[in-house]
Amino acid sequence: MSTGSLGQGISAAVGMAITNKHIDKNEHRIYCLLGDGESEEGQVWEACMAASHYKLDNLCVMLDYNHLQIDGNIDDVIGPEPFKSKFEAFGFHTIEIDGHNFKEIEAAFQEARETKGQPTAIIAHTIKGKGVSFMENNYAWHGSAPNKEQYEEAMKELGGE
Repeated sequence: MSTGSLGQGISAAVGMAITNKHIDKNEHRIYCLLGDGESEEGQVWEACMAASHYKLDNLCVMLDYNHLQIDGNIDDVIGPEPFKSKFEAFGFHTIEIDGHNFKEIEAAFQEARETKGQPTAIIAHTIKGKGVSFMENNYAWHGSAPNKEQYEEAMKELGGE
């Protein structure tokens, strides 16, 4: 499900994880992608508190930590850091990775699957628009799509077309 800036996605994920673990008693895993700007919402941390309370080791949250949101740099908007110590304070097993390194992503998901008794948060350090000169670290592209010419230029820079 897509929820965006309201922080509702992690609450829905926690509900799904509770249902799978404590009601249906199955082995299904729940994955939630969370934005760093979205984490400014109190609902995110309430959901984390519930995830820890219910020992949701079937829940894996990946935080896309690119320092940008639709309004600009997260530090200029409200500064929700420090993420690692926050997740740990809320009872999460926490892993930090390079969010552009597929081997690190795969290893983090494996570590999350092996973690028992607590949910896992993977903090993926990323660069918005990585590899495209006019998009990289530019929050203006948060909610915008490229036109045809921009798309073609981006594909050239990425080595696609």
